[in-house]
Amino acid sequence: MKLLFDLSNHTSIYSGVTVYALRILEGFRDNHYENITILCNSQILDYIQHNFPDYKCIRANINNGRNVLLSNGYNWTKQINKINCDIIFSPNIYPTYIFCNKKIVQTIHDLQPLKVFKGKSRLAFQICLPLLILRSKKIISISEYVKNEIVHFYPFIKKRKIKSISNCIITHTPEINKNPIGKHYLLYVSSLWKYKNIMTLLKAFNINKDKIEQDLVIIGKQMDNSWKDEALPFIKTEHLENRIIHIEKTISNEKLAQFYEYADLFIHPSLLEGFGYTPIEAAMHNAPVISSKETALYETTLGLLNYYEPATDYKALSDKILDILKDPPTLQQRTEIKNIYSKKYNYIKQAQEVYNFLLNTYNE
Repeated sequence: MKLLFDLSNHTSIYSGVTVYALRILEGFRDNHYENITILCNSQILDYIQHNFPDYKCIRANINNGRNVLLSNGYNWTKQINKINCDIIFSPNIYPTYIFCNKKIVQTIHDLQPLKVFKGKSRLAFQICLPLLILRSKKIISISEYVKNEIVHFYPFIKKRKIKSISNCIITHTPEINKNPIGKHYLLYVSSLWKYKNIMTLLKAFNINKDKIEQDLVIIGKQMDNSWKDEALPFIKTEHLENRIIHIEKTISNEKLAQFYEYADLFIHPSLLEGFGYTPIEAAMHNAPVISSKETALYETTLGLLNYYEPATDYKALSDKILDILKDPPTLQQRTEIKNIYSKKYNYIKQAQEVYNFLLNTYNE
């Protein structure tokens, strides 16, 4: 099987879907799979060539500017048709696949746009997604929750066309063995969309601010106006500026591992997740974790963490924070959780499952 691994619309190695793709590529590399060509966006080309030197890498002939979808679709299709491959794997959906006539397998991470987007963006997603699913030979979903969501929204899609294969998790060695801020802290790591429910965490922290010594570290980029319009005014009104540290710039995997390792408690209050990397990553660094049970989170965390509900109840979250800080899980309990996750989400095993699925699709 000659496989084309398409990263043509991936522009940052730190975005969630690209992290997913790179972990699978690492698994392919370390499983010694051959006959793989990578079609790569110019913005990550150097990184890919450096880290995957045994694979042929082709620069994608697309424009990274805005409002260029039609021209990119034309250029991409011309380029794809000239590449000698039996099957294309795309780690996320990409509208230009509608015009391609080769076997395609795509990964769907979630249906958040149907719930979060508005106006023309939502309409475009509503129109394009079913066409892309129908056009694909097979679909990978990153959880059973996402698979069931697809069938719910598009009942004409047969379940057997979709296979649920969980994400890979790779932990990293901390940059240095030292508390990154020099004092005790609670930790949140995720993008700052409104649906990530950061306001519930801020309100819970505000209730507890005089009862705990920990500050709150928030690592994540602003993705919509909710941080600016809601979170920042709340922080100022409640005089939390000296208790909250917001890190918006991208940090290395090793630095992030350092934050995980020294956190007294990791908190993930999200309302919408197709999988949810960060609570699992935190637990694999031995941090105690509190999570909501929304969407895919209870499934993918295997019911092993500390949970609170309902997810928007900041009083319930504040109580849970106090409970866990007072009586945290033992090192033995955290180590057992870490070992279960390490086995379940091992990148070698998960990449093998993806590759075998692609191979079976090719042979059909």
